[in-house]
Amino acid sequence: SNYDDLNLIIRLFQRALKTFEANDVEAIIIDLRQNSGGAPLGLAGFLTDQEITLGQLEYYSEKTGRFEPEGLPDKITPNQEQYRFDKMILLVDQACASACELEAYGLSQVPGMIVVGQYPTAGVEAEVARGQFKLPEGISLQIPTGRFVLPDGSIFLEGQGVVPDERIPITKDFVLREGDPVLSYAVQLARQ
Repeated sequence: SNYDDLNLIIRLFQRALKTFEANDVEAIIIDLRQNSGGAPLGLAGFLTDQEITLGQLEYYSEKTGRFEPEGLPDKITPNQEQYRFDKMILLVDQACASACELEAYGLSQVPGMIVVGQYPTAGVEAEVARGQFKLPEGISLQIPTGRFVLPDGSIFLEGQGVVPDERIPITKDFVLREGDPVLSYAVQLARQ
């Protein structure tokens, strides 16, 4: 997940990339399935020297009656240390939500990255920081109050998620296979 010690997660990811590169690993598989989010980490910055633009945060304004931009568009900037692999595969599913979707989107924009999964990510990326409400009797409520948009004004990720390049069909044979058939597919793809 993208919770807990975020600095440690970033350092461990970088350490893995460094170890893989030192051992001449040709292909990597990054598995973001079952990640409910937390905070975006910008891990794609280790794998590309290009800036990746994410969405522009907007909040509804009572004054103007429209959504208004707040701050600059989010982006992933390249890290000083860069790593290269012949094949890079990203695994996603509908349990990759919120900040995981930002991570998945950033990684999906790395040149050469192949997104694999049975489903897109959850498609629930929205800003909820201002939508935290405490109700009586210990009940709390969280709702999105902000949205992310692309330069053309379309909604960023919400309702669609990060869609796999290689969408694995759900068939009887696939479901009844032992192990992790999505990972097995990715391993075969990495070996091609």
